[in-house]
Amino acid sequence: MKKVISIALTLILLAVMVPNTVMAAEGEQTYLLVFGGPVIPRNAAARVSSAGGEILNEFPQIGVLVASGGTDFPGKAQKIPGVIYVGSDQMLSLDLPAVQIAHEDIQVEGIEDNDLYLAYQWDIRRVGGDADTWAIEQGEGAVVAVLDTGVYDLHPDIAPNYAYGKDFVDITVELPPGWIMWDQGGPQDYEGHGTHVAGSIAGAITSGRIIGVAPEASIANYKVMVAVLIPDDGAFIATGVGFQSWIIDGILTAADDGVDVINMSIGGWRFMNEPDGAAAYVAYLRATEYARRQGVLVVSSSGNAGLDLTRVRPAFHVPSGTPAAMSINATGLDDSLAFYSNYGAAETRVVAPGGDVSTLPSPFSMCLSAYSPLNAWAPGAGYVFSIGTSMAAPKVAGVAALIYAHNPGISPAQVETLLIQTAEDLGTPGFNAEFGHGMVNAYEALTR
Repeated sequence: MKKVISIALTLILLAVMVPNTVMAAEGEQTYLLVFGGPVIPRNAAARVSSAGGEILNEFPQIGVLVASGGTDFPGKAQKIPGVIYVGSDQMLSLDLPAVQIAHEDIQVEGIEDNDLYLAYQWDIRRVGGDADTWAIEQGEGAVVAVLDTGVYDLHPDIAPNYAYGKDFVDITVELPPGWIMWDQGGPQDYEGHGTHVAGSIAGAITSGRIIGVAPEASIANYKVMVAVLIPDDGAFIATGVGFQSWIIDGILTAADDGVDVINMSIGGWRFMNEPDGAAAYVAYLRATEYARRQGVLVVSSSGNAGLDLTRVRPAFHVPSGTPAAMSINATGLDDSLAFYSNYGAAETRVVAPGGDVSTLPSPFSMCLSAYSPLNAWAPGAGYVFSIGTSMAAPKVAGVAALIYAHNPGISPAQVETLLIQTAEDLGTPGFNAEFGHGMVNAYEALTR
């Protein structure tokens, strides 16, 4: 998370816990009701009402309802025929950068020479984001959904490829005591994270100062997180939070809208041996599987806890820990596994640069991208250096966009196979827990 500051160049170490539930009304909470199959019974509304609840949203594609109710509602709802899990609508946070620095030159207008790409974007070049690849394909026609804090559509690096924005958040939601809602609603980005992700995916060559992996792909903005300020030792920490119902709604809507790739640089821990965690995990599992069936490749950051994900059961990192999502680990400038990156043989598919601070002094080993100047921690900053698995996932999403654009009609399974087969082997030969099948390579994926 980021300390709220007024200067443009500051190193931020990020660590804060956030509550897991949201109050729907006085004395009430919101809950996920998961049915035994992807069907919601016709009498569900009456059954929920009899249990003392009220339906707030429903996801018929995956057999999940969102309902409000009192503390006794879960026990009653569990008795509704067909319901297998009832859990609170828990909060999910950004997989926020482990370190973040605002670029000292925050100008975002009037410069069209891609100077920051040339000077700093080693990470884009490392996955094949360069002239050789772009002579073959730049991503025109492919649509990448960014499920995040929103996207700053007026940024010169983003505007040429910005397709549309949809808002799934509620800025009137009751926050914990002392928290401040920085977000002003709508699809705009008041945190910065989503804009950073979008710039790495599809920053345009013809405008602005950076370049994304797929510089002509379209960015579809699905805002599922709000910008908030959290009190911390006399100051505030700026971050983004969202609730599972918002995120699941975003996944399903993006899939129904016909996007090609979904990028989620977000994540949190859910425990399958608890009702809340089980309900959440199954809902994410079904949502990502539904997107896959709709022809969408789902890409998600593996998380920044530095853990072997196969050794923390019954905990799962979601949404990256669902089988239909590609879980992406992060590497540093020297291709080593980044110190913060989660990993694990059961979940890792491929890796991409997320940056590090252990190989060279910052910011040269970090990942530079666009940023929303509406953010709270460095107001006006248009470019930011970050490290994290949040920065790795969009590189894979960008390569996938190039593949979709170059191969009309290709399936998500075929895209994933290409990403895996053309990845550059890292670490011990062959598949391994740290790097999966290796570093994604755009040029190789397009010329295979």
